[in-house]
Amino acid sequence: MKLLLILGTFFYCTCLQAQSYNFKELNLRRIETNRTGMLVLGSWGGANIVSGVTGLAMSDRTVWKSFHGMNAAWGAVNGLIALGGYMGARKELQKDFNYDEAYSRYKSNKRLYLVNAGLDVLYIGTGIALSAYSTQFRNPDLWLGFGRSIAMQGLGLLAFDCAMYIAHQKHNKKWVQAVGGIGFTGNGLSYTYRF
Repeated sequence: MKLLLILGTFFYCTCLQAQSYNFKELNLRRIETNRTGMLVLGSWGGANIVSGVTGLAMSDRTVWKSFHGMNAAWGAVNGLIALGGYMGARKELQKDFNYDEAYSRYKSNKRLYLVNAGLDVLYIGTGIALSAYSTQFRNPDLWLGFGRSIAMQGLGLLAFDCAMYIAHQKHNKKWVQAVGGIGFTGNGLSYTYRF
């Protein structure tokens, strides 16, 4: 009986170590994916600032001035978001997450990118509507330029958010396996059975 208890304890501890390794590796991948994504978003923002300011200075037509000016504004906002996200990912590298916290962050990351993709579709629609109905406003060229910029920015952000969701989703099966079964939650032991 004692031998059975010792073997069972050894097997259980081995399983916990294997799960812990998989979980920590997946969490590190999650953080690195977000950090890389913020570098991409920051680069997109920087390119929009440079091209927007340059285009604004060189354009003589209102439609192109408004287009480039709006691109520069979006670039600044995206750059600030990317900076905040990058710094947040760096802070996360210093933390020691338990299973529940890391899995919750993983699900939250995926949900965030899906919600953002929905907003991106809204931006695209708004940009198209502004372009289509620009003649209804007092300064049609201004609204046409704004509409084109918003639609273009929405398309770029939609591609980004979908790529980020897919990058996280490709590890979904591994996450479920890492947190499934017997594990330590931080407050005690848990057992998950999937059927």
